[in-house]
Amino acid sequence: MATLSAGLDLYAYFLGRWQFTRTMHGADGNLIGNAEGAAQFHVQDKHSALQYHETGQLHLAADARVITFSRRFDYQFEPQQALLHVLFADGHQQGQSYQHYRYDIERHALLPVQIHVCARDHYDGLYQLIDDKHFDLHTRIAGPHKDYVLVTHFTRPAVA
Repeated sequence: MATLSAGLDLYAYFLGRWQFTRTMHGADGNLIGNAEGAAQFHVQDKHSALQYHETGQLHLAADARVITFSRRFDYQFEPQQALLHVLFADGHQQGQSYQHYRYDIERHALLPVQIHVCARDHYDGLYQLIDDKHFDLHTRIAGPHKDYVLVTHFTRPAVA
């Protein structure tokens, strides 16, 4: 398992294919659902932007329904400041800012600089970069309309 270095190139780190599992819990700790799927960070602009595309299936705990989903985001990197700016790349919010993160060398994490507010609900995230084949994304959504936590575990698939 490779460790992460202080001079981490975030663009190179994320680039490529990933698999993920996701859990969704309510503020009360009750399971809302589990998801699994595939994600890929595609080249958009060399060393400045990647497009993230995920597809998967969400299994709802309450009624055992399975929902297929897909989502896109644009990841814009500012390596000199160790910043990541995430924008919506689909839906009615396409091109709008979602969140900003700053890489913390000691914690090997992308920490939030700016959260996203949607209809008074706040979306706050944290990327924990574990090693070159694993990272976790913790997202807390809190407000009058939504109140839950998403934990997504990403794994780079083995090359055959």
